[in-house]
Amino acid sequence: MARYTKFDKTRSEPFPISRTGIDEFIRCPRTFVLKRKFGVKFPSIPPFTLAVATDHLLKNEFDKLREAQSSEHWLFKRFGLDVVPYQHEEIDAWRNNFKGIRYLHEPTNLEIFGAVDDVWEGLNSKELFIVDYKSTSKKGEPDIESGWGSTYKRQMEVYQWLFRKNGFPVSDTGYFLYVNGVKGDNPFYYDHEGYEHIGFMEFSTTLIPYEGNPDWLEDTLMAIKDTLMDDKLPPANESHDLNTYYYERLKVETEHG
Repeated sequence: MARYTKFDKTRSEPFPISRTGIDEFIRCPRTFVLKRKFGVKFPSIPPFTLAVATDHLLKNEFDKLREAQSSEHWLFKRFGLDVVPYQHEEIDAWRNNFKGIRYLHEPTNLEIFGAVDDVWEGLNSKELFIVDYKSTSKKGEPDIESGWGSTYKRQMEVYQWLFRKNGFPVSDTGYFLYVNGVKGDNPFYYDHEGYEHIGFMEFSTTLIPYEGNPDWLEDTLMAIKDTLMDDKLPPANESHDLNTYYYERLKVETEHG
């Protein structure tokens, strides 16, 4: 399918909308439209390179089981899961941020896509369980009821929707695999000859099940398309971080400029 990054209602090609883009629309339709129609980009933020590293290591961990089609892992045993990492010829594409799993939503002509971290398959049910890796470092057990929790839930539900639309039997239950960096009293560097320069950080692991319900998505996609087709900008969410900064800065500049 054709790829283009700025929406033009005179074009007939499907317009790509990522899972992240859907969440951006929900948080602030105006910011979403300014980016998708007019190319106004968000201020850049430092990349989450440590999270990328933990994601990579977790994928290595479960890819070994995937290759062997083995369910022998302490995590599965601890949480009572009869699953195996799902083996499919498209698994690498599904996990690639620039490809992901895709579906053309014909009522809107929007091509929805998202890149998953992992997929597990029930040994008996053959249902698929979407798995999302999260990494943090904070006191207490991580949860999905605070902070970015609503975003994480929508993320899971979009992935479940995408896999169902592609014909896969997906369970309502998805899993957030959280690794939490421990700030303990242990030293940072290995005390072994030849490895003195290698540092390490301990992580505790939590697996959080979540019952997804993507029923909200169809109406949201219709709203996205209507908003993109409208020649007027949609209302801004005044509590959105980017807008709060803009309003406060504009106020100061107007008063003291």
